Amino acid sequence: MSPIISLALAALSLSTLTSASCQLQNQLKSKTGKEPSTHLCVPQGAGSWTLAMDVHEIDVPTFDSSAPWAGLVSGNSFMLYDNACNIKGVYAPQSQSNHCGSPYVIEENFLPYVLTIKSVDFDVGSPRFKFAYADGEYSIGENGCACKNVSHGLEGEQACKCAFPLHGQK
Repeated sequence: MSPIISLALAALSLSTLTSASCQLQNQLKSKTGKEPSTHLCVPQGAGSWTLAMDVHEIDVPTFDSSAPWAGLVSGNSFMLYDNACNIKGVYAPQSQSNHCGSPYVIEENFLPYVLTIKSVDFDVGSPRFKFAYADGEYSIGENGCACKNVSHGLEGEQACKCAFPLHGQK
């Protein structure tokens, strides 16, 4: 095989790898319980579910000039709730089992369609996400999808939620 063809095939396989979706795994061990926070879920009518995202960051001063970010701890997760705000799934994009980049894909036997988180910004100051499900696309800032600052003490935290029709738009 010529060096040019080998290089072209290598470039093609690399572009395929970088555009692949990341399959998120459900981290929920027990599938029971209602969400107590209305910042993450509000009960909807039958057939309307919620995708929520929580981002948080805490920075405890270390007073160590050689490691100024040593006290910084942050995290983020997505949650799926049914119409009564019962938790169905928890997905941690940067856990050991989900260490890959967007787009993030959620496939579950309780979802008739694949949910694809097309873009996300985990910035605690201005988080956002956009996802596709069935025949619809949903985004923070549109159709009631919003984030709420729920920070307290030394912790910065944002709770975002977006309702979507479980069986697609009609």
